Order: sequence, then C-alpha cells, then structure tokens
Amino acid sequence: MPQFCCVVNCGSRSSRDNLHFYRIPQVLKHAHRTDLNELSALRRQKWLEAIKRKDFSETKIKNARVCSKHFISGKPSELAEKLNPDWVPSVDMGYSISGSTAASKSERYERSIKRKKVSKTEEKEEVLPAPESEDYTEDVLCSSNNRCIQTKITMEKLTDMFLKMTLFDDMQKKFNRLVLTYDSLRNDDEKTRYFTGLDRFKVFEILASYITPFIKIHPNTVLPANEQFLLTLVKLRLNSDYKDLAYRFGVCPTTVSTCFKNVLHIMCLRLKKYIFWPDRSILKKTIPACFKESFHDNTTVIIDCFEIRTQRPSKLVAAAQSWSSYKHSQTVKYLIGITPQGTVCFISEGWGGRVSDKFLTENSTFINNLIPGDVIMADRGFLIKEFVEIFNVTVKMPAFTRGKSQLHPVDLEKTRAIAHVRIHVERVIGLIRQKYTICNDILSIEWLSTGENEPVVDEVIYVCCALINICPPIVPL
Repeated sequence: MPQFCCVVNCGSRSSRDNLHFYRIPQVLKHAHRTDLNELSALRRQKWLEAIKRKDFSETKIKNARVCSKHFISGKPSELAEKLNPDWVPSVDMGYSISGSTAASKSERYERSIKRKKVSKTEEKEEVLPAPESEDYTEDVLCSSNNRCIQTKITMEKLTDMFLKMTLFDDMQKKFNRLVLTYDSLRNDDEKTRYFTGLDRFKVFEILASYITPFIKIHPNTVLPANEQFLLTLVKLRLNSDYKDLAYRFGVCPTTVSTCFKNVLHIMCLRLKKYIFWPDRSILKKTIPACFKESFHDNTTVIIDCFEIRTQRPSKLVAAAQSWSSYKHSQTVKYLIGITPQGTVCFISEGWGGRVSDKFLTENSTFINNLIPGDVIMADRGFLIKEFVEIFNVTVKMPAFTRGKSQLHPVDLEKTRAIAHVRIHVERVIGLIRQKYTICNDILSIEWLSTGENEPVVDEVIYVCCALINICPPIVPL
C-alpha cells in the first residue's frame, strides 16, 4: 500500500519518489522510565505543532507519515537528542520558515557537539606514568591549542586511586551477590546451581542460546530475553511467588506471570526432544552394573507414577476425579518412564489423581514405544501383565503373598533384587522434586485448564524432566 506525506503542500508518495517515510512518534509507556514517557509525549506534541494539520484525528495520526524531505539530515534524530534540529521536522513545512533558520539550527547544534568534545578532552588532565621515584613530573603537549599541562602524580595520589578502585571492585562484587541478573551468575557456578538447578554457568549459557532466540521482544518489553529465561528457571527451581520475582527483577507481578508462561511454553517445545526413548542397542551397551548383575541387559524401562498436588477444584465432579487416596490430596497424576541409566524417557499427560496405575498405563501413549522383547520393571500396583503380553513384552514386579504368611525364598530373592534397582527410580523422582521445588508444592488450579497450549502443569513437568536429563546422571554406571 503506497504511503503519502501528510505535510501541507507536499505531494511525496512512496510509489513514485525514492524517499523514506516516518511515523509520528508514539508516547512511550515504560513502567520505570517516566522521564522517557514525558519526553516522548513532548516530542509527539512538537511534531503535531510543526505539521499544523487541523483535520487530524487519532486514526489519521496513527496512519500519517512524514517524508525525509522535511528533515535537515534526511531522517529524524533519536529521542534523547532533544537539541538536534531534526528532533522535529522543520524543512519545507508548507508555511513560512526560512531555509537559513533551519541551517542556523544545524550549525548551532554542530558547534555545541564540538564544544562538548573539546571540554571532554580538556578534562583529561591526569596521566598515570609508572613512577620510579616518589615524585614524577612529565610535560604533555596539548594539540588543540598548543598549551602545555604539567601533571604531578605523587605516590600518595596513586595509593588513594588504587584504594578507590579496590573499593569499587568490592562494591561491584557485593552488588552482584545482591541482585539477580544473567551477568551476576557469570563465573559463579554455585549461584547458578542454586537459582537454576543447572550444574554450571556454561550449561546455563548454552541452554539460554538455545531458548532465547525464540522469545519475542516487543517495543514495550522491559526484561530482555535472557532475563526472562532466568526468571522462568528461578520460578521452576524455587517456586517463588510472582511478587517476590517482581522485586528481584524490577518488574510488576503481571509481567512476571506473562513472561513465565510464555517462556515456559517455548522451553516445552524446544526441550521435549530431550525426553526420548533410547535405541535398544545403546541401552544394552550402557546398562549399569547393578542392573546387569540381577537382570543381565534385558531391562528396557522402569515405570512409576508421579503425583503433583493442586488446589481443590470448586466443582464436585472435578474434585472427586482429582482426589488421590495415596496422597490424601487433590493431585495430577503422571506415568513416568525411566531408563536403567537414570534418564527420563517417557512422561504421560496429566490425569486426575483418582485414576489407577493400570488405567493410566493402558490409556497413555506409553505402549506405542514398546517393541517385542522389551522388559518393563514396575511396582505391584501396575497390573498390566496380561495387557502387555499381547505385544510380547515382559513385566517384572515384586511378588505377591496371595494369602500366604510369607514369600517363597525364590520370590523373596527376586523381590529384593527388584527393590534394589527400583530405588534408583525413586531417586530420580526425588531429584525432580528436590531440584525443581515447583513439583513439590501445591499448584494453582488455573494451571490445570487447557487453552491454546497444553495445560501449564503439563508443561512444567515436561520442562523439569528435560532439565533433569541435561544434568549429570545419578545412577552409577
């Protein structure tokens, strides 16, 4: 669509003339930079006064353009350059403004810039040579006006300057310990582990480069992409409330909530591929010794259920469906699959805490990953033996007493062997809860609703499991 210049008696159009066209400046609405907001409002007012169009409405102003012919340099200056003559259009505005006036404005502006440069040059009077004695004197020739400046640096002054620099470095380190920013984690692996759960800052940096390019930054965005990514990890790691994070990052709680959900969705899409079913040949080659001793290299996956507590729904049916008799609370229940190496290879969608382990296994996509010959290790609650035998898959689980006072010695030995290796699964689940405490707290009921994306609670679990896979494994090989 062609653009037209809105200045009176200017017929410039984009389809015909090789010119640039500029919008009338908008009023900024930064939460913490009221000075910029006021300056942008003043500039917008000055532009409208310079254009002098009485027929302007808000709609017309929004679509209006000013061509580059009306600026001395051919384009408007930056917002902060208020003294620049191109801060407001002033050339050929359709009413009597002499060209000499515009030229004189430009000349005055150039002279003021030169004066500032000269004053900055003259301020640099002290030089720091390496003194061989207590007093050191050197003559310096000033090229601007052939004046000679004699500087005398004593050891007392040098010591004083050194102390000030040391004090500044100490204050900078203290500041970095107090604030929470992307740069404050640099070269501090302990702080990185505490706030993100990741092992080293280098891992955090690589992961940030993988996620942040997909975070959309709008003109009014306060937090840069890397700070939004850090905020999301801190929320997962510590589950701090929105107001706490708002104080830490210098934004409002609404901004924290929006950033967290947006970045969480991006992380879910980008990191889901880190939860994958491994190749069977690689699985057998790298199986840990504790599994190989008792079950050779046949074990493919160990399954268990993972429950997250939530607030109680207001509707009775939803409250009944989410009630977990095991946790004695409202929960969302997940089927989790873990390889013998200790990595999460499967996580189901969330179900109400009332569903049984058998129902959850049969109605998830878990079966789609199995091939004939696979061996599943499960707890007693997974009554899926008959179901998976159809696919020529074996289930190993602790033996039942079935009315007997005690187990047969053979069954007892098998049960002990299974319990010995299944403890690693419990360690992985415990690590997820410990490293990302959001999985150990009561989550908001709003996170259970489905919208355009997956429920927030599902995205939280997917991302936390993917991050655990990025960390070093806990099962000894």
